[in-house]
Amino acid sequence: MKYPAHTCRAPLYLALAAGLLTPTVILSAEQTAQTFDIRSQALSSALIRFSALTGLQVLYEGDIAERITAPELIGRYTPEQALRNLLRGSGLQYRFSNGNTVTLEKAAAVEPQSAAGTTTLPTMTVTGKALASESPSLTTPSLQESQIKLNRVAGGTSVIDGKRIEEGAPLSVSDALATAPGVYVGDISAGATGGSRISIRGSDGNSDISPIRGIKFLRNGMPFTHANGTFDVEALNLYAIEHIEVYRGANALEYGGSNLGGAINYITPTGYTANGLKIGIVGGTNDYYRPYFSGGKAFENGLDVFGTFSYVNTDTTRENNHQEQFLGHGNVGYRWNENHETRLYFDAQNHNFLWPATLSKRQIDQNPQQNPNDWSLPNGFSSYRFDLKHSVKLHGGDRLDVGTYYSINNYRYDYTDSGNHDQWQDVGFNWRHEINGQLLGLNNRVVWGGLTQWQFINDKNYGIVGRQLGPLLTAERDRWLNVEAFMEDQLSLTDRFTLIAGIQLNYRDVNYERYEGYVASAARPSNQANQDFFTANPKLGFTWQATDEAQIYGNVSRSAEPPKMADLANIYLQPKRNLQTASTVEIGTRGQAQRLKWDLAFYQSWVNNEYLIVSNPRNPTAFSSTNADSTTLHRGVELGLETTLPLNLAASGDNLRLSGNYTWNDFTFDSDPALRNNRLPGIPEHNAFVEALYQHPSGFYIGPNARIVSSNYADFANTLAAKPYALLGARMGWDDGKHWKLFVDGRNLTDEHYASSVWVLGNANGADLDQFNPGATRSVFGGVEYRF
Repeated sequence: MKYPAHTCRAPLYLALAAGLLTPTVILSAEQTAQTFDIRSQALSSALIRFSALTGLQVLYEGDIAERITAPELIGRYTPEQALRNLLRGSGLQYRFSNGNTVTLEKAAAVEPQSAAGTTTLPTMTVTGKALASESPSLTTPSLQESQIKLNRVAGGTSVIDGKRIEEGAPLSVSDALATAPGVYVGDISAGATGGSRISIRGSDGNSDISPIRGIKFLRNGMPFTHANGTFDVEALNLYAIEHIEVYRGANALEYGGSNLGGAINYITPTGYTANGLKIGIVGGTNDYYRPYFSGGKAFENGLDVFGTFSYVNTDTTRENNHQEQFLGHGNVGYRWNENHETRLYFDAQNHNFLWPATLSKRQIDQNPQQNPNDWSLPNGFSSYRFDLKHSVKLHGGDRLDVGTYYSINNYRYDYTDSGNHDQWQDVGFNWRHEINGQLLGLNNRVVWGGLTQWQFINDKNYGIVGRQLGPLLTAERDRWLNVEAFMEDQLSLTDRFTLIAGIQLNYRDVNYERYEGYVASAARPSNQANQDFFTANPKLGFTWQATDEAQIYGNVSRSAEPPKMADLANIYLQPKRNLQTASTVEIGTRGQAQRLKWDLAFYQSWVNNEYLIVSNPRNPTAFSSTNADSTTLHRGVELGLETTLPLNLAASGDNLRLSGNYTWNDFTFDSDPALRNNRLPGIPEHNAFVEALYQHPSGFYIGPNARIVSSNYADFANTLAAKPYALLGARMGWDDGKHWKLFVDGRNLTDEHYASSVWVLGNANGADLDQFNPGATRSVFGGVEYRF
């Protein structure tokens, strides 16, 4: 059978008379006039709005609508009249391939008539791209499907287009998440590896910088977070992203998320969405270079394949800090029929680096490139993962997704005083069932599902002799079991008001066994122990489409997380470490009016037993933790704004894209016996990113950007803080939409000396201690890419 032609490359031979170049349309779609209010904006965005209003599926070639500005459309029109007006002057024509599908094509140039009086038109290759419609892949949602899905969430969400990430040189996860409001990222290193602290609403504020906790990570809806609740940020392959879904706070219930920080679900390309073959290289300051290639293809028999590989090498802006990464990802999908698809994902990675030394504020001011890390031996880890996912499209728009996965990570963290070698193996399966129907005569949508995952850790600690690995000192086996079940119901009380209720149940069990080097002590009275946790996390919320342009949402939710535990001794700690729980209220609005798109949320969380963690900057596997003695308060504002202003200056259709986000983080103790109302360290109070980008219809773009971050406490006593900073950047590029892409990306152009993240301690007593990770100094990167 024929599937949506997302990457159909079979040529279409058109033989049209010159007088028929204006499309002749046979419409089975209802042609009743309706009200349209679509402001002038990028044609791709205008078509999203058009599809939402008319219910028509729009297909078009590659990115032919990305750099065209659509005219304003206000008034009553039939869908055909509206579409014709939106395409006016675009050089695009349309045709209805069936009652609900419209295909856009570039208008073919008319050649002079031959003597025989006929016109021969050139062969055209049409590649379809679904807009606000069903993705050609059942297992992988399109960008527009994700936007529609997240607009149903009664809380703060964001969708990040992978094309935005590729406008510059993505070096770390901070580049991938820069445009998302409510997300703070602090890199540990000035290069590509070593990890980043990702915090949403105060999650992971004072924990290790990687692996992090407090946020649930998924890929294509399947769990990436380990059963112990942590995630290795470095394992996020920045070069295999189609788009990213960000759920802030306890708003990812339809994927079983109940974390204080929410969830991040990143979507990979498939053979339907990827270029046939592309190769490129990115190079820049401090011997940075990243050669890469990727390719994808969709076959007529329902098979599609995609693969990508990148090699990253850099000396970073710090001394003695050479890093390299090998990042490979691929997936193979098979569409059995219209309603069934299976996809196999596979990943292979290798990371090698030296652990960087922290500096004091004075050292950063003097020379942020210094790196006294002679105590660090070569570090790194390898990671291999396989996912298998099957999606079923059921009657009435229902769907069922089931999946299973296996991963194995081998870690090597060696220092002059200890060697830590861990192997983490994860296996699990998950399911998600979406049911669309009616309840009490009202439209109703139910999503329910579950996850069961096991994690097996083999932790070996060695002595170091002459900077070489010495004898085995201790060894421990850790087994984690994580079981989740969830259900969310969305009941449409009216066409504009939806009531949302749900619950997540979570059982987690950990068992530790020290099988080598055990010595009985008060800290470890036995060589084996276990602990389990159970939580129930309800949520109640609403969405109200107040006007055609504006939506208001709100919710009350509960979140819970198990304590951070590393070995047998953590179970015998007295007092015992308790579950961290939080109750949160949230109110917000999102929408698009005229040329302005916005997302604004305010939240307040009351956190009980918040984990206070102090880690060792020279050995991230060593830490101490306790629960807060009082309730801690997390509140904040998350604001995202974007507008595209038509200019028509250098060319018809050129525009200026203005975008930015601002986050206010107000995290404090509440009358704590020792820490009073101090601020929680690790996360700055204010964080913002703004950009102005000029876009020319030829594919050329240029513009500045700025990242502004306030001061950031490094201790619970609030006696030591990193200085605020503002980083100026700029990027310029050109993409011809067919084969070539070029760009230049400048970072920290004023060469500011600043701390990109901090390691938290209890009380610095006002001393300028070395608790700061210096950020990258002035850097420039450039890239070239060719698509076949």
